[in-house]
Amino acid sequence: MPAVITGCRYPRGLGVRRCLMVALATVLFFLVCPRPAIAHDPLLDLPEPKSVPEAWDVIRQSVENVGKLLETNQLKPIAFQIANCSPAIRRLQSELGDRADRQELREKLEAMYASGGSVILATRDKQSPLEKAQALYKTYKAAWDAIAERYPPELRTSAVYNCPMHPLDRHLKETDRCTICSMKLNRRRIPSSTTYEKPGAASMTLKLVPTPPLKPGVRSTINAKLARLDGAPVLPADLLVMHTERVHLLIVDSSLADYHHEHPTPTATPGEYEFAITPRLPGEYRVFADVVPGATGVQEYVVGDIPPAEDNCHGNPISDKVDRLSAEDRGLKAALVFPGLKTPTLRANEVVVGELRFTDRDGTPFGGLEPVMGAFAHIVGFAEDRKTVVHIHPQGEEPKTAAERGGPLLKFNFYAPAAGYYRLYVQVLVGGEARFIPLGLNVAGAGK
Repeated sequence: MPAVITGCRYPRGLGVRRCLMVALATVLFFLVCPRPAIAHDPLLDLPEPKSVPEAWDVIRQSVENVGKLLETNQLKPIAFQIANCSPAIRRLQSELGDRADRQELREKLEAMYASGGSVILATRDKQSPLEKAQALYKTYKAAWDAIAERYPPELRTSAVYNCPMHPLDRHLKETDRCTICSMKLNRRRIPSSTTYEKPGAASMTLKLVPTPPLKPGVRSTINAKLARLDGAPVLPADLLVMHTERVHLLIVDSSLADYHHEHPTPTATPGEYEFAITPRLPGEYRVFADVVPGATGVQEYVVGDIPPAEDNCHGNPISDKVDRLSAEDRGLKAALVFPGLKTPTLRANEVVVGELRFTDRDGTPFGGLEPVMGAFAHIVGFAEDRKTVVHIHPQGEEPKTAAERGGPLLKFNFYAPAAGYYRLYVQVLVGGEARFIPLGLNVAGAGK
């Protein structure tokens, strides 16, 4: 976990004020941000920086992440991001050397503890926490920008690279190799949230050509071409492996009733991939390519449509928009509840803890969920406009071996970035076969 605003290690002579702020922020941090038991997460397991450039990388990313969290109204994770800056501040203070402004700079860095603590306190205010935190964040960020100007660009803008298999092995040169396994390094990115991160703008395009053209009940092989905006092909090596795959294709028809989750394989032509589907319904199918470019480490959804045959061009509308909180697939039933919801209404831009409860045909709790793509379940939701998609994974320790089993209860954080009707698909693996359990939710507009 990050070495938060804790008071165990700091230079002498810093006064009672900082000690009180440190103690207050520490208690608040653990009260508002209970840590779920999850696998390695760079947001929760961020190591202390080893150098000034790494310290600035942590500060730069974490401060930007606070802004992203305020934009999406996720207030609890803000404490994690501000906590990330605490060991980075200590590193900067320890590396002041004999520079002429060291005393003044030390004091300005010291003031950032209290400034960050005030933002955390604002997020927990009973009245207008978002607005108060946004106002204090402007001051907080401006103070960091002013401190950054005192450092040369090569120190405050350097990237950090780490190993996908050994993330604690960090380097400042992209050309370095992991000191443990010699693997190529990726640019390290600190996620803003473990619940929902607003996807980055697509840096590539997706073109899909079916053979034969789409018709219900007919298997079609799809050629998928991924290209950068300048037309250069996107190779498998350009993409990070996320949940065991480099490309996740989330595919749905116009009625949101026929969902497919596919992983294309590269062809001999650079930038081209192949997969096959058998559509159940008429019309075009929309594809969301869930990818993370290695150059940025930012998740993107690249959207494309699979065109239908000319005599199959009219897709079905959404037949119903009712809440459906339980359904089954071949005898496996999933029931969705939101035990912590204070009102009957789900709202956009609010994080709500949900629970999926699995039972078999006779109602017996089912605990035989097998690992699928590095998790015990994948929850994919499509909004009625087919422009918004959410991809959610359960809380809890991720499976490390194929022999592990999950259920009968899985918890997860639900976040809808926009209001409207969502069709959810709960994908699990039982007996080596994928099950897709469809649910439905209506999400109201964001509250105050």
